[in-house]
Amino acid sequence: MQHVTWAERWLRAESGDRPRLLVVGGASLDIIHVKGQPTPTPGGAGLYTALAAARAGADVTMLAPVPHPMPRELAPALDRIRWIGPEVPLDGLPRFEIAYDDSGAVTLFREHLGAEPDMTPALLDAIDDLPGCAYCVPFLDARLQQAFIRALAARGCLTVASTYGKAVRNETHVVRTTQALADLFFCNDDEAALLFGDHDTPPPAGHLRYVTRGSRGATVHQGSHRTDIDGTRVAALDPTGAGDTFCGTTIARLLAGDHPVVAAHLGNAAAAEMVTMVGPTALWAPAPPPAPPADTRVRVDHAAVQRLGTLIRGLPDLDGFPFVGDLFPAVGDPAALEWFGAATVQQFGFWFAEGGTYARPMIATIDGHERKGSDYLWAHYQRWQRDDPMCMTPHRQAGLTAAEWSRTAADDNGADPYPDPAACLALARAYGDSLITIGISPAEMVAAAAATPRPMRALLRLLDHVGGYREDPYRKKAALLAVILRQRPEAWLPTVAGDDAPPIVDYHVQRTSLRTGVVTITDPGRAVPTRVPHHRVLNAAE
Repeated sequence: MQHVTWAERWLRAESGDRPRLLVVGGASLDIIHVKGQPTPTPGGAGLYTALAAARAGADVTMLAPVPHPMPRELAPALDRIRWIGPEVPLDGLPRFEIAYDDSGAVTLFREHLGAEPDMTPALLDAIDDLPGCAYCVPFLDARLQQAFIRALAARGCLTVASTYGKAVRNETHVVRTTQALADLFFCNDDEAALLFGDHDTPPPAGHLRYVTRGSRGATVHQGSHRTDIDGTRVAALDPTGAGDTFCGTTIARLLAGDHPVVAAHLGNAAAAEMVTMVGPTALWAPAPPPAPPADTRVRVDHAAVQRLGTLIRGLPDLDGFPFVGDLFPAVGDPAALEWFGAATVQQFGFWFAEGGTYARPMIATIDGHERKGSDYLWAHYQRWQRDDPMCMTPHRQAGLTAAEWSRTAADDNGADPYPDPAACLALARAYGDSLITIGISPAEMVAAAAATPRPMRALLRLLDHVGGYREDPYRKKAALLAVILRQRPEAWLPTVAGDDAPPIVDYHVQRTSLRTGVVTITDPGRAVPTRVPHHRVLNAAE
């Protein structure tokens, strides 16, 4: 057994070219009552999760009893996943008979556990190349699931668990302990209410929790930060395995590098499609899972993107900004990395609104220099650290008070010029709190990312758990910090071919995209679509 840090678990789980996932728990042969008619179908939480993850791009190994002979209903699974485990006769497969009412409530007519109770964590010793991430199904014995989660964590895996209503009601304490142990946890809203109360007590920073709400969507908890995403209404034919499909798809997309909220949107779309068919029919499909509905009010002009990209590539003397000078820490300053981590959290919202629209930019004088927005922030943080060298540590940021923020942010007239000081204070505290809870310093986080084959992607993955960065599914501030750390002379984050930052889309880029025709607004609420003619695209860029 080995001790593996939080950062190592997350980064090892996605270290290969293709996401790898172990699913503990297997298949069953079920009868589902569809519109009153009993219909035989393959089933099993493990099978649904494994197939969904494989369809979403993961290389999946499923550890479960392997029936001999293999029934024809389950044979297609062998083309999509690696199925390993003890060989059992056909009667060793679990069998269930299930019906749902119009509200989705389940009635269980028949329950045969087969060889499932014989599964033990000792089976993990036979896996010669254990994937870095492992999901364990909610066995009918909640203690067995917990034993697997403990064993997988002891082997250095990023662990994932889910639950079901009967276990939550009958073994509440066991399930609560399991979810606290797991790095990721999945449940539905009824189960969440029983486990965490009406206030949906969040998990600690460094952990993810997904709560599914059927057609109403899902909730993503990144530590204390909560995001609610809308559902997709469909004509559900068979809701069996909807949560498992959401789970498998979401895990696979997380391991592929997606932000936790983006992964949930994809999981939602896959689950919505799956319930329109009987059993795992949709999951057998060779095509990738469906994408979430697109916003039809805008359109990307891909030809314009190519033209603009070609123009920019041909411009002479283009070089990355090194983030050095009077507004930044000196090269080699041992506190510089920590400074950038805390300061970049505040890179947002440097303008005032009136009547719900843009009114004016943030401009103020600091140390005798009139500065706008971002430059004011850098100057503010430089002055703050000169006056108080320890102010950027996670503990100091976590304990920041409104009075201290107001004092340090003040311009030469003694006023706080930021449009939303309360938001700045909340983000600083969330940044410090999350790092303290996780138990990692900014330097340790960057060093862990730098040691991977894809440092940029690795750092973005870790920042998904850090207050001030985790909140944005597009990772704009996270990408800015990563670019700074890569382009500074210290090169804290090595440059690797193909390891690129996502677009950092601020309002300047938005305006540029409109003016160059890269993005066209087709909102029917507008009298004339916003579009720049072809002949003006290059001129605007020049």
